[in-house]
Amino acid sequence: MADSLLCIGNLTIDDLVVGGATTTALGGDALFAALAARRELTDVRMLAPVGTDLPATLLQAVVDRGIRVEPSRPRTGRTVRNRVTYAPDGSRTWDLLDGEAAFDAMSVYPADVGADALTASGVLVSAMSLGAQLALGPWLRERTDATVLLDLQEDYVLGHEDELLALLATCDVFLPSEVEAVRLAGTTDLEAAARRFLEAGPDVVVVKTAERGCLVATAGGVTRVPTDAVEPVDSTGAGDAFCGAFAAATVRGADPVEAARAGAAAARVAIGAHGVAGLLADTEPARAGAATTPAPASVTAATTGAVR
Repeated sequence: MADSLLCIGNLTIDDLVVGGATTTALGGDALFAALAARRELTDVRMLAPVGTDLPATLLQAVVDRGIRVEPSRPRTGRTVRNRVTYAPDGSRTWDLLDGEAAFDAMSVYPADVGADALTASGVLVSAMSLGAQLALGPWLRERTDATVLLDLQEDYVLGHEDELLALLATCDVFLPSEVEAVRLAGTTDLEAAARRFLEAGPDVVVVKTAERGCLVATAGGVTRVPTDAVEPVDSTGAGDAFCGAFAAATVRGADPVEAARAGAAAARVAIGAHGVAGLLADTEPARAGAATTPAPASVTAATTGAVR
């Protein structure tokens, strides 16, 4: 079976406000990860629930990049929507317009994962709601022999450390950010944190440290992998892009350090433009490597409305 990767997470509609002008585009961790993964693999799949307000044409643009969109349970609400306002100094302010309950409703739970999705040789579980991740981890572990990679959401770590440490037993690769690692392990010593995470179950731990690169830990020791420093246009999605490319490189047989370098390269592309534009431009339809097929009817049937 050819190497393949399933990217599980959220798909969002993002209103990007730059210099007073607003541009509406797709976003979300699943999309950043899947586009970055296409740099490494031909067979990339994305599983991310959508609402009734997502135009099928936007989703088809994702499919045209060679990404297979897996169907999920139909949702009656609207797609997760963010407003991202960029200041002149490059900083940004995020507003989740529909609240945490809506975010959870558009996160992936076990009932969303079909049998075809489980045929992938690797599964990347990106940050979603806490409930979704706690439910999905053990469910996946019982039903697939795929390499499972896990990323977290920093906002829910504090107060849920024991649950999340137990969740690590369900993954093969753990990909926390520096903030998440510090909060989860209760120490700023990243090497000590990584060793604690390895003891919890995964074979590989990668702590992302933004412009400083990352720390890769295995039973054989710890390696710090630097990255080339660049001036970012927008750091949105950099960590998700890193995880997507890392996961895809891992699936195709790269060792963790090589996979980390692939992740860093994808992150540099992601931060070179606002939102997902950099990765979209880097994965033009002509580079998809094969003829594309339409998004599944069970997905497009619920996405024929207009963005408002």
